[in-house]
Amino acid sequence: MKKVIFVCTGNTCRSPMAMAVCKKKLEEQGITGWQVDSAGLAASECNISENSNEALRKIGINISSFLSKPLTLDMAFEADLIVVMTLIHKGALLSAGIAEEKVIVLGNGIPDPFGGDAKVYENCLNEIIKGIDILLNEGVFN
Repeated sequence: MKKVIFVCTGNTCRSPMAMAVCKKKLEEQGITGWQVDSAGLAASECNISENSNEALRKIGINISSFLSKPLTLDMAFEADLIVVMTLIHKGALLSAGIAEEKVIVLGNGIPDPFGGDAKVYENCLNEIIKGIDILLNEGVFN
């Protein structure tokens, strides 16, 4: 089983949304053999943000019981693929010794919606969906 981890800063907005969308799309496309997770570079155990949860709910995904967690070096080294939200996240992983070939920035980078209104989170989710669609079309999960 291969492992992909979606990574953002606090693991309450972008990376859990990306994880949930990826799981759904892999299931819909019948792609197996991947364990999908998420974590944050500066996360502590918190619930998914209300606006992230609501944006996901609108597309039929419920991860309301999700709890954020910090990315550990063990998790990062064990992962086959790490999908980050920004170049800053990528830089932090590379400086920690993670191999560049297994770190991908999602789309053109996903801005942090934290503190924004519901529409900001919905726009963020749409960018995440586009980015995951690109990964799927490029055969990253085959």
